[in-house]
Amino acid sequence: MVTNTTSLRRCIEEISLKNTEYKYPEQAINQAESLKSLSSDLYTDNIRFIYELIQNADDAQAKHIFVTILENEYLIITHDGKGINAFNKKKDLLLLGKEFNTKDLQGLCGINNGTKKKDLDKTGYKGLGFKAVFGKSNRVIIYSNGEYFRFDSSHKITWRKEWKSIDQETWEKENDRRFTYPWQINPIWTNKQDIPHFLVKFLESKQKDIRVAYAILLHNVVEIHLAINQLKQHAYMFLFLRNISCLTLSTQDTDIISIDRDLGHDLKKVYINRTIDSEWIIKRSEIDIPSDVIDRLSNDAKAPDKLRFTRKVEMFLAAKYKDSTANAVGDIEKLREQDSILFSYLPTNILDYKFPVLINANFLTNVNREQIHTDSIWNQWLFSVICDQILQWIKQLVRDKKFRCQAYRLIPSKLNLTDNVLSEEFNESFEMSIKQCNFILNRKNDLLKVNEVIMDSTSMSKQSSFININAMRQYIIENEESPTNYAADPFTDYDSNLSRIGVKEFTWIECIDMLKSDIFLQTFSVEDNKRMIQYFYIRYTKSTDDPIEKIPFLMDQHNRLQSVKSIYFPAETIGDSGTVDSDDLFLHKSIFSWLNEKNQREIKQWLKDIGVDERTDLAYFRKTIIPNASSYITLKNAISTIKILFTLFRKNAITKKELEDLKKLKLLTTRGALVAAEQCFFSDRYEPRLPLEDYLAEKEDKFLSFDYISSSNCTNENLGEWRQFFAALGIQEELRPITFYRKLTSYEAAGYGFFEKYLPATSPNGRHTVDAFSGLSTISFMQHTKSKNIDQDIIQLYSRSTSPLDNYIFANFFWPYVIKNVQAEILTKKITIYWGHSNKRGAIDGTLRDNADYISWFVNNVECIPTTATTCELASNVLVDSKELNDLCSKYMKFTSISLPKEKIHWQKIFNFKSKLSVIDYFDLLDSIRFDEKNFNDNLDRVQNIYSHILKEIYYWSSDERQRAERRAKSSYLLTENMQWKLASDIYLYMEDNRANNGLNDAIPCLRLDFKNRSDLHLKEFLDLFNIKQIKMNNLKLVDAKSSPAEHFRRKLIEISPFLKKWLQVSAVSTDTICTIDRKIQQEYAFIESESLQLFYHHNFIRQTNVYFDSKHKQLYVTRPWDSETTFIDLPNKLCLLLNIQGFEKNLRFLLKGTIEEIRKHFTSNEMEIPTKKDIIILESLPKTDIIIQTKVPLATETSDSNKPSRSVENKQTNSIQSKETLSTTNNLKSTNPTPTLSYPFPFYGFTQIPTQLPIEYAEPPTEVWRKPTTFVLDNIELVDMSSIANSTPGLFHSISNIAGQCDELDLYTGRAGEEMVYQYLLNEHRDHSSSVNVKWLNEIRESHLPYDIILKKNDKTFYIEVKTTRTCNQHVFPLSINQIETFLQLRENYFIYRVYLDKKKFVVLDNIRWRLSQKQLACLLQILPSLTN
Repeated sequence: MVTNTTSLRRCIEEISLKNTEYKYPEQAINQAESLKSLSSDLYTDNIRFIYELIQNADDAQAKHIFVTILENEYLIITHDGKGINAFNKKKDLLLLGKEFNTKDLQGLCGINNGTKKKDLDKTGYKGLGFKAVFGKSNRVIIYSNGEYFRFDSSHKITWRKEWKSIDQETWEKENDRRFTYPWQINPIWTNKQDIPHFLVKFLESKQKDIRVAYAILLHNVVEIHLAINQLKQHAYMFLFLRNISCLTLSTQDTDIISIDRDLGHDLKKVYINRTIDSEWIIKRSEIDIPSDVIDRLSNDAKAPDKLRFTRKVEMFLAAKYKDSTANAVGDIEKLREQDSILFSYLPTNILDYKFPVLINANFLTNVNREQIHTDSIWNQWLFSVICDQILQWIKQLVRDKKFRCQAYRLIPSKLNLTDNVLSEEFNESFEMSIKQCNFILNRKNDLLKVNEVIMDSTSMSKQSSFININAMRQYIIENEESPTNYAADPFTDYDSNLSRIGVKEFTWIECIDMLKSDIFLQTFSVEDNKRMIQYFYIRYTKSTDDPIEKIPFLMDQHNRLQSVKSIYFPAETIGDSGTVDSDDLFLHKSIFSWLNEKNQREIKQWLKDIGVDERTDLAYFRKTIIPNASSYITLKNAISTIKILFTLFRKNAITKKELEDLKKLKLLTTRGALVAAEQCFFSDRYEPRLPLEDYLAEKEDKFLSFDYISSSNCTNENLGEWRQFFAALGIQEELRPITFYRKLTSYEAAGYGFFEKYLPATSPNGRHTVDAFSGLSTISFMQHTKSKNIDQDIIQLYSRSTSPLDNYIFANFFWPYVIKNVQAEILTKKITIYWGHSNKRGAIDGTLRDNADYISWFVNNVECIPTTATTCELASNVLVDSKELNDLCSKYMKFTSISLPKEKIHWQKIFNFKSKLSVIDYFDLLDSIRFDEKNFNDNLDRVQNIYSHILKEIYYWSSDERQRAERRAKSSYLLTENMQWKLASDIYLYMEDNRANNGLNDAIPCLRLDFKNRSDLHLKEFLDLFNIKQIKMNNLKLVDAKSSPAEHFRRKLIEISPFLKKWLQVSAVSTDTICTIDRKIQQEYAFIESESLQLFYHHNFIRQTNVYFDSKHKQLYVTRPWDSETTFIDLPNKLCLLLNIQGFEKNLRFLLKGTIEEIRKHFTSNEMEIPTKKDIIILESLPKTDIIIQTKVPLATETSDSNKPSRSVENKQTNSIQSKETLSTTNNLKSTNPTPTLSYPFPFYGFTQIPTQLPIEYAEPPTEVWRKPTTFVLDNIELVDMSSIANSTPGLFHSISNIAGQCDELDLYTGRAGEEMVYQYLLNEHRDHSSSVNVKWLNEIRESHLPYDIILKKNDKTFYIEVKTTRTCNQHVFPLSINQIETFLQLRENYFIYRVYLDKKKFVVLDNIRWRLSQKQLACLLQILPSLTN
């Protein structure tokens, strides 16, 4: 225990020993790491760290603190609080504020073991504050009364023997862990000589002024410099310190912050260097803690000990105050929201609670004072008393003449925090306190509650000389909707802060009503009125803020008060002026006499200046009629008043502004109603520029009555003056645009003819209703163009002189006039909508709406456009009047009857009439034509024209348009060849030629379609749309008579085939196509002649034909003789289709009709090559079961099972027997059908017949020994001859040969045969290295759709092989897909293409394709496909 006669050294050494005496090293490490985290996390904010040290000094009852930084590394904080005394006194070392003993040191070196825990005069209670220092420093030196000790992380403790290891280093190696000990709680006694010299020198120089000092070696000096400078800028943060009055901050500059008290008014002034920085009114309250709160606190484990059992607590309130001069009344300032923070003697970082004053109390916060505990019972109770404490303080301040009503600025508002218990506690107490506390001062210095007070913003309650205060109070009470509790003298001056909390306000509006009320006038006398007039005269001449022209302060002849605009001076020339029974209001005679007194003449002149005048017609007009223009006219005075005004108008006594005001004056209409002048139109008897009465007399009661003229017996000259007068009042004589720049509500807008559907009901964000509109534009009477459609017969019977026109007739009159005379730009300006809260931007400025003008909306949403069909329609449904559309639609569609000149561009944009038919229009048009039986013949061409338009547009229809069309097409009727309307789905179309289907119509209904439409590219889409069934030749059953093989026809084809092929080559027809011609003519197709060819459809005879091509069974029928002109009408077309050379019909016709000499002559003249013997190919005829076969009989038998291809090919094999191409002599042209001898115009040489399984050019004797295939190198491209492989290993390519002989050039089987050939070749090529080489055919089972067909893996490398196969010997062009191109560019030398010439058993290996393309060994070509060019 430290005593009065000993130093602290022994105690420090004892504590150091205890705090390092751990049983295990791990315990020391764990404690050290915990303290390290605690110190680092306590105060991350540097200002908070310094606040904590200042608070400790304040708890030590220090008066002066000195803060500086030495040598740019040590933060020095000294103070003069209680510490260790050099003369055997009980001392305080570390700001503990009482005699220092062992317990104090233990608190410093422990956790939650400080001496402040139960001391209410101390701020701290957690025993953690000093630990914050160790978050900023690893070395802290403490000085008191000449003694030093320190906390030092670099100090090494004595290694304990019981820790087993020899020393620290050994332990760390054995445990692979760094040893640290809790140096933050280990005080080290330090000799003076171990303290830095500059620090000792500084402390000794200030020894007389300090008792305790800290020297803190900083981690980051710059941060602390910034923190100290920030402290200087917020000096008021030290307001609530209990003891400190002076704080010296010495960094680059030395600044002294001092706090001075004015005990008389609880004022505190904060000085910086003796200059006032801020002034504050301080209120300290000592609050009794309720017993229920004490009970709850005693059971609250979270509450600190010193609060759990206390009975009182102090709370400080601080309001900012400005005292400009010594004699002036002080000025209380409401705290800015950003300055509103909570204090717990030092400022916290809690900014959520916006109070008008600073509040200081023992709030429970987290360690670093950055958050308040909302779940704390203590904090909740403190928040519940804040409002009452503020109001009690205001109650004191309002009685102080120095502050008075400025105190109302401190009235708090509810807190706007959600899900916050403290906010809820405050708000509940606010509602209760604001009602119960009597803190408002009335004019008799009584304190009243909120519901007892009336704020008088008129100041009339101060004028007791002429105002009866009781009558005033009674009037207010009687006009309240609910019972009141107003005090006997409830009045006080207006204050916005009181208005905010709901104090009743007495306004000028209420005052004006009160001055007119019987309650007030009962006690109001003429003398009172004189004093009132004098009061307003004096007040008005000083200030013009009062609405003097509206205040009734002049007594009339009836002893009632009137405003200056409602009363006249009595006219001295009129005997009965001012009498009680007068209709007009005159100043009370006593008041008038008083005003005529000499000393009151200034007041009388003032009354004249503000509008009181003698009663004359002009004065009456200005004083009575103008202010009441909208309500003055009645049926009784309608004629007489206007005549008086007309007289004044003729005398030029009415100004332009007054005429503008008179536009609201009501006038008599032709039907006896009263309507505002600005809404009236001249009736036809006034001879307006545009007579409208006949059109609208029954619809609008707005036409000016002629009674004004009739009753005056005026001449024509006078009629012109009357028209001029009425025009000046706003009477209209033509249709004109109307724009409402003022705000209109929806109801008002509807009253002006705007349709409610046009007016948006919700704001742009969808959360508010729209309150008003401005900028709305319309045209006079536009609403009467709305459709009330009538029959043409009624229109023809109509006579303008006998009955009103229908709206259709008015629309026909209205729109041409408007288009000619009104600028469309005026009507299409933006409108503004107003919405939301009255103080928000949406209600003040509104929102502009683009493309929302009324005229555009009207024509597209109201049927108002007159059409040629004598109806009014929407503009979007009306067609523009053009010749093309008229020819197409005629009377069946609705065209506008409005003439719209080209120069009227803006009007064209507004109407935007349809310039083309919509999808549905076409169907409506067809329906209209169908029902018009009278004009059937005239509409035949129109129907074809409609089809033509649909064919043009169907390709470009959107998916929505297509769906609408499909729905209508299901019920559509179309015209057939036999002139009948049939349901489209029941109609057929014969597709084989472009002629009419007359021959089919006896059996089936066929669509009537002209040649142009039959030839259209989109015909199929048209037929699919209407679900029209398509009939082709193959759908018809052929019945032939006396048929036989057309051998003469076939010989002719064989004879011309060399010429045909040469001609095709010149025409750039593909080699693949040319190579198939001989096979098709000689082997694949049967040519048959018949006496007649009849076509049947479902057993119904259709028609006769001369040519019939059965592509399915490969048969071509012709009637005898085959070369007749009738047969030749269709024969070239069918032959070109058979040979796949469409477009060559004329050339083929010439070859069939011409002689060989004519053909050779033509070739010579056109410089085409004439065929030679090598161009002749004669193929062996295939055996056939029966060459003449009807369509119902299969063409040929299937091949035997032994010749069937593999499973992957079998599914696609056709039933026809494919040819095996060979060379043969003419002598061997023998078959089941004898073939006549052919004569050729050039020598023909035969060759020895060879087996048909292999091409003769490469046939070799078979051998049993396997030989390596012959390989040639052509320009570095490898050519492999597989003939030797095929002959040496007969079974190897057996299936390939079988397939190859039966495949068409373009078939999938050709490609598969080539792939299998390459696959078998690679297997044999690498058979000796099967373990290291792997060959995989990717398409062996099914098509893989990859950009290569075979993968070869060899020596850890992978090669990708694409196989391209052809049966044509000289076909070196083949297609590549985009995937294949991308792949060979990517894989480079690892990608190969094998070009297989299947019938020759050869293939070319193409490697490094990219390089070969660059070396021009290969070429890349693009082909435009026919389907695209069409």
